Amino acid sequence: MLEDGERIEKKVLELEGKMDAVMQQSRNVIRLTAKTITLMHSKRMGDAESNLAKLGGMVAELEQVEKGFEHYSLQAHQEYSEAKILHHILKTGKLPSVSETGESDIAYLLGLMDVVGELKREAFDSMRAGDIKTADSYYRIMLEIYDSTSSFRSPSAILPDFRRKQDVARIQIESTIGELVRMESGKTR
Repeated sequence: MLEDGERIEKKVLELEGKMDAVMQQSRNVIRLTAKTITLMHSKRMGDAESNLAKLGGMVAELEQVEKGFEHYSLQAHQEYSEAKILHHILKTGKLPSVSETGESDIAYLLGLMDVVGELKREAFDSMRAGDIKTADSYYRIMLEIYDSTSSFRSPSAILPDFRRKQDVARIQIESTIGELVRMESGKTR
């Protein structure tokens, strides 16, 4: 019989429990982040800010248990970064720094690429409202994000799904400028 079998089994069960906790907390963060971004798009900033405060606490709790399981919590950090970045842009019209989000460089970069889609939505909402100036400002931030990250080339093991996110961002930027040009030339659909 394996001399340390019981001890090893106990350790494995502890690790499984920890992984389950990380995954559950990550799902909770991701769910609330999605709701928070929806509130921002609905112009319910007070409710969104209340959720961001809750999310800060949830992310802090996640950080307490994720050591060794960061792969499983990266999406939660990425989504939280996305919400923090979007909130900052909507409030200030500028991109926040990594330190302003409180997240890692990797989570920030991945969240930043996803913000391009959120800004496209804001730009299209602004165009529907006839506010071309605001739509153009969102387009310019989208372009700034893409241009500042277009030279990044890294394996998926380091920046998971980053190349696909860059491609999606480029397509979103192209469709946004296309719609802006149509709006500005008076050829709206």
